[in-house]
Amino acid sequence: MGTADGGSQRRKKQTKLTPLDMFLLGLVKGGLITPYDWQAKGRVSLGASLPAARRLVDAGLLLKEVSKEPGSRERHEFRLTDKGHDELDELDNYIDDASKQPPADLESVVRLACLATIKGKNDIAKEILLEASEEHRHRAKLARKRASNRTLVRSGLGALYSLVLEQCEAEQETEIANQFERLRRR
Repeated sequence: MGTADGGSQRRKKQTKLTPLDMFLLGLVKGGLITPYDWQAKGRVSLGASLPAARRLVDAGLLLKEVSKEPGSRERHEFRLTDKGHDELDELDNYIDDASKQPPADLESVVRLACLATIKGKNDIAKEILLEASEEHRHRAKLARKRASNRTLVRSGLGALYSLVLEQCEAEQETEIANQFERLRRR
């Protein structure tokens, strides 16, 4: 069993990067190096970015540096490692692979489409947005169907609550689909 087996085992153990992971690597490369920067200038919540940053540090893609000036709070800064730079060098391949099974959630779709656009892959960005739009239209249709099939026979309060939520969900999914379609046309 030579190095080929060891290499394939390492690849299997390697965590698949998400659009958020690649987005954060791109933000760091672009000079946004603190979680505050990510939140204020990249619109990535701390609740999403901090666990992702931990994964990226554990994967050896980011290096975390903590500094503290007297009388101030700790400042957490992140730098790309050589491995992180290598991963970003493969961004074209990442986009191509990710576009074959694009995410459906709003933020991941937008991040992946933005990464594709930055790399000049506008056709892929449009395809990602089109597929996401179609997925959200399908979700809206299912929510409307659930709402129309709902009866107030069981717990009146629970049924009413479910009905209202399903109607709201249908409207949200429709609006997300419409927004993706508008973005795709631009």
